Amino acid sequence: MVALVLGFLSAAPLMGQSNMQVITDPEATLRINGRAVLVDVVVTDKSGRAVPGLRKNDFEVNENGKRQEIDFFEPHFAVAPGEVATAQPLPPNTFTNVPAVAPNEAVNVLLMDALNTSMRDQMYVRLQMVKYLASLPPGIRVGVFVLGARLRIVQGFTTDSTLLRASIDRLAGKPSTSALESTPDERTAQTSAMGEMNSMAQGPGGAELAQTIANLQSFLDQSTSFEQNQQLQITLDSLQTIAHYLTGVPGRKNLIWFVGSFPLCLPGLTSSMTGCPYEDEYHKTINALAAARVSVYPVDAHGLLAPADDIGGAGRDISSSLPAGTSLPLPNAAGTVSSSPNPYFSFINTETWAEATGGKAFHGNGFKEELAEAIDNGSRYYTIAYTPKDRKEIGRERKIDVRTVDGQFKLAYRHSYFEQTPKELKIAEAAPAKDHLRPLMDRGMPSFTELRYRVKVEPSNPQPAAGSPHAGDNSDLNGPLTRYTVRFFLAPGGLNLIQGPDGVRRQTIEVALMAYSQDGKPLNWQVRSIGLAIRPEQNAIAQSSGIPFHFDFDAPPGDVYLRTGVYDASTSRAGTLEIPLTSITVARK
Repeated sequence: MVALVLGFLSAAPLMGQSNMQVITDPEATLRINGRAVLVDVVVTDKSGRAVPGLRKNDFEVNENGKRQEIDFFEPHFAVAPGEVATAQPLPPNTFTNVPAVAPNEAVNVLLMDALNTSMRDQMYVRLQMVKYLASLPPGIRVGVFVLGARLRIVQGFTTDSTLLRASIDRLAGKPSTSALESTPDERTAQTSAMGEMNSMAQGPGGAELAQTIANLQSFLDQSTSFEQNQQLQITLDSLQTIAHYLTGVPGRKNLIWFVGSFPLCLPGLTSSMTGCPYEDEYHKTINALAAARVSVYPVDAHGLLAPADDIGGAGRDISSSLPAGTSLPLPNAAGTVSSSPNPYFSFINTETWAEATGGKAFHGNGFKEELAEAIDNGSRYYTIAYTPKDRKEIGRERKIDVRTVDGQFKLAYRHSYFEQTPKELKIAEAAPAKDHLRPLMDRGMPSFTELRYRVKVEPSNPQPAAGSPHAGDNSDLNGPLTRYTVRFFLAPGGLNLIQGPDGVRRQTIEVALMAYSQDGKPLNWQVRSIGLAIRPEQNAIAQSSGIPFHFDFDAPPGDVYLRTGVYDASTSRAGTLEIPLTSITVARK
């Protein structure tokens, strides 16, 4: 079983949590299920610096108190950022997925949470992020997302700090307002009105008015509870979306979540509350993040200074650290608070998310320093995998305990996972085989470079006549279109080219083209299998210039992104590259 798991991990490391090995002979198929638990561990010393050079024998792993054997161990320590290599200038309208500098193994998502953050704090966060990105080291891959009424991508993964700063700058003048959060003016007016009514209730005949006030307060509490439940559901759905989006990206992912406050309905805080049936959704979200190897680094957008030890009444009054004029609301009998944001619970829930996923929560004022530390620590880690001795799965939570043998270091890792239920196992077994290239083709994903190529994209000359068939597979595509000729030059390195008796080297590959709008809506697509055949006399040209092939492809005008991809199923290697078609227009002009 260990051999099967190790073989599967090396062949398909993107599966993460639940792995399946299939052995086939002419007469029967034997299907063996086995869970391989992957845990990414960040190890730091007393000074907060990542610790390199540890080995498999330096770690111990326990699950629910029982010792587990480590089946797989791999350190991930990026080489110190060096100078960007000098690249040869490319011809006009030509792009490549060959990186100028080796990218860091981890990728980083900056999530700007407008749903749970005030407009004032949003502006401050964006300013600090722009300052940090001005000094982004080479090779750090970062993507920017915004959560408002829905989740949307602002900037796809890139190592170009100029692109990242420009995308955040565009947002700086357009703070998002949560559709569920009351404005400060609305909260002030509500508080004032309730105060006046309470004063009136102290006079003659106030008993009837007091009952009216109590009924009104109950209505307001229920309304607040409903809004917070909706807010929580949107937040959990969005985190699950991010997890599914990142599943196809190998290695660790650091989700740096800038957030002002959290909804209250989370495990450990719901015992005295009603109307918050989200335990299962929380478990589902944590499992999705774990399967995608996403660690959450919440950054308190308030910049609150109180230490975690001061929560719950211990130590000094944390209200002394609140901004001037900020009150410290507490839950009422219904388990809700009537004002937002709620910094008191921000501490509790940021720590909950960080501990559950192996990240770290930040509460200080130095956003620039905190962001640098989060990315630095989350980029150097150890991957440990083990096969649980208890193979029965009925939906229970399992606790993970990882420690170093000498116990002198601090470890950050996810501390639990949830088993699949029998129903979930049946669904997983019945699921059809996945298209391995498709998840890598989503708008904004990092460029994958196992297969490397150049691509030249130009408007076709001449353009097709009106009424001509479309180039692409979206039959509903209409309106004004531009036809592009997309020419690939694929490097043979990484391809499994098999030489036949005639000396011709052959392989079948999958090639995909997808056009997206800025917010990620698919506009047109085309996926084809093509057979490569390289004759002996063509080999030298293929090695120096790449294997050429081309497609015609239609796209509408506007802010459109063309994502290209190549996949060799015989090696499970892929290459992808995203191109903003607006750059084609600019270059052509």
